[in-house]
Amino acid sequence: MLSLKGFAQNNASRFNLSGKTDLKDGEKIILEYRGNKDSAFVKDGSFKFSGYLSEPSLASFKHGKTNIMEGPQSVRLFLEPGNLKLNILSGKFFKAELLGSLTQTDWDKIRLKKAYDEVLDKIDDLNKAIKERGSFDSLKANLSLNYAERSRLFKVAEKNSLAFIRNNPNSYLSPYLLSSLSRSLPKDSVQFYYRSFSGPVLNSAWGRFIYKELDHEETSKIGQPAPGFSAKLANGKMISLAEFKSKKYVLLDFWGTWCVHCRALSPDLIEMYKKYKSKGLEIVSIATDHDRKLWQKAIVDDRTGLWKHILLMDASKSTKGDDLVIQYNIPAYPTFILIDKEGKIAGRYDGEGNDFHINLKNKLAKIFE
Repeated sequence: MLSLKGFAQNNASRFNLSGKTDLKDGEKIILEYRGNKDSAFVKDGSFKFSGYLSEPSLASFKHGKTNIMEGPQSVRLFLEPGNLKLNILSGKFFKAELLGSLTQTDWDKIRLKKAYDEVLDKIDDLNKAIKERGSFDSLKANLSLNYAERSRLFKVAEKNSLAFIRNNPNSYLSPYLLSSLSRSLPKDSVQFYYRSFSGPVLNSAWGRFIYKELDHEETSKIGQPAPGFSAKLANGKMISLAEFKSKKYVLLDFWGTWCVHCRALSPDLIEMYKKYKSKGLEIVSIATDHDRKLWQKAIVDDRTGLWKHILLMDASKSTKGDDLVIQYNIPAYPTFILIDKEGKIAGRYDGEGNDFHINLKNKLAKIFE
């Protein structure tokens, strides 16, 4: 993301956001967008933000300590130049309502936000009822129905996204939607839709992101040389991927403290490491977090300090300025990249379903047993 300092700061690019909330006076709300970080304190149930944008941009609103992108204390919304109004409820940030942003309005329609939020509320209520009253068959059946409805809405949202991309090549929302669909679409389809975008959209933040994804898709395939990097470890020492060449297999573990599935795999990862460490396996976990304390706490809590840990923001970038997530074309979390002793990518295991983890176990067994 480019810094706003490079853009002309005029009234045409200014946004003024007025917020309403039931948070108490003095509570702080944090806003992050395009490399900027701002904060505002609640007074009489209100708060305000202002700034400059060259295009509609995805922003994050947070309250207190949280490492979840969208949840009780956090939400992502599309800001754009103009006068905006935001309504946020304490403990329900994910249900925030933003008025004045046409990009946000389109996004909410595409993903059926109102219906999706209603289903999430029902799932939350049913889980609470099961915890309080016990796991009765009627409650479990109702819960299963709502999980099924959530899946259905998600699939409808994917179809809506594709239709929007086809019909709106001038919308700054289109490249964002395409990036979310890029793993489920054939590469030539992604290229086709990308090339249909107008010039300003191609040069937007999300347009450039897709360009980089397409550029790195070939160079991050199995058999290709693994992009090199150096980084500062959690203990302050420096590490370089090159130091393992001809000595060890390296398993790059892309994760985040906010990723429930990533952390659920920690016991298995610990078992794998103990089993193969002496046979030539090293693990380097790369977290996408920005909060060092939460990151370090997660390492202690999950007992994964046995191997090497780095933060994405502490790792070196390519000559083009691309970080490791871009260079390795990471589609989901967790994702594991196995690098052989020659420094080439020997396996890719993406966090979709459970098969990817079984395939990784089988691969390691084949190598070391």
